[in-house]
Amino acid sequence: MTLTELQTPWRQHALIRAVFFLMGAELFLASPLLPTISRDFGTSIAATAWVVTVFGLAYAIASPLVGALTEHLPRRRVILSGIAVFATGELLCAVAPGLGWLLAARAVGGIGGALVGPAMWAYLAETAAPRERGRAIAGGSAAYAGGQIVGVPLATFAAAASSWRFAFAAVALGLAVAGTLIALRLRESVRVTGAPGRPLAALRSSFGLWKVGVFRTIMAGNFFVQAARLGTYAYAGALFATKFGFGTGVLGLVGMVVGIGSLIGSLVAGPLIDRWTSAGRHVSQLSVGWGLILAAALAIATTADTWQWALAGFVLSFFCGTAFFSTAQVYLTTVMAERRAPAVSWNNSVLYIGTGAGTTALGLTTLGGTAFVVCSVVFALCAAGFSAVLAVRRA
Repeated sequence: MTLTELQTPWRQHALIRAVFFLMGAELFLASPLLPTISRDFGTSIAATAWVVTVFGLAYAIASPLVGALTEHLPRRRVILSGIAVFATGELLCAVAPGLGWLLAARAVGGIGGALVGPAMWAYLAETAAPRERGRAIAGGSAAYAGGQIVGVPLATFAAAASSWRFAFAAVALGLAVAGTLIALRLRESVRVTGAPGRPLAALRSSFGLWKVGVFRTIMAGNFFVQAARLGTYAYAGALFATKFGFGTGVLGLVGMVVGIGSLIGSLVAGPLIDRWTSAGRHVSQLSVGWGLILAAALAIATTADTWQWALAGFVLSFFCGTAFFSTAQVYLTTVMAERRAPAVSWNNSVLYIGTGAGTTALGLTTLGGTAFVVCSVVFALCAAGFSAVLAVRRA
């Protein structure tokens, strides 16, 4: 079957999207639970906050390593292995007798996420018809965003009605069900899998991606878009609390509304990407637009005098940030077709590092001050600038 004859297996993709949904829910799961976990274990909030941090650290460190070492393996096998490790980590969280155990379990979950995530993105790109790759990639982003919307109320319900352990157990159960369905129904992607190579050679090949100019430019754009979007959003709670007097419960609703903006951004971006590329236009031109609108949205969110405008700014920023991610992911999985999994693995690490760098940089400024606003907007403009470089190079 030729590429032009390839039909996108949407039912197969639905199985992958179910896992992305659970991963998105897990992302926002721990933060609302920190006070309850801290009280149960008798630990400080600062120490308990490592429950959130250690997952991202494990993911960012493990992602490029496991992506390189598993590239020659069938995608389906890697996906199932990653789900198994991820679910084990969530189950260990649910039964953790103390903070040390919980932190170790979160690290296991992060490694599982690093294993399964790149393989799933690569699977979506490899099995989608070229004319529908935008919809396929954006569908994964939309499922992830949908999970984020559910994560906050799930954590709140668990803490109020049952136990914080229920939230982690629910994700573990969902992963077990999704993994079982994938084992029974997911077909392997049609691609040539190489013979197992030496681990050092695989790692050298993965690190060698940084010698490719296009790859470095894509990574730079994604770094700055995360620094802008999630780096700024890390302080949304503080902004709404200090400027508008919002309480903790209302802040949870803000997170849900912002997640809806992210979901809509994915749903809009997918068909737009496909139409854009079908017309012969370079996909990075879209990323330039997303980055510029993101800059304007963050300017509104961080300077607004009313909570309605601030919320609208954050919703629009997540709309554009997710659309930027979907667009960049399509381009990355297209130009790095021979080394999709390692490329996506590095991309995942860069996204986490960008979030951390943006949060740190903005934390050095006065909350809501001029430097804070300028820094946030400049990050978004840098993302647009690197996308413009890609568009010009390929024009």
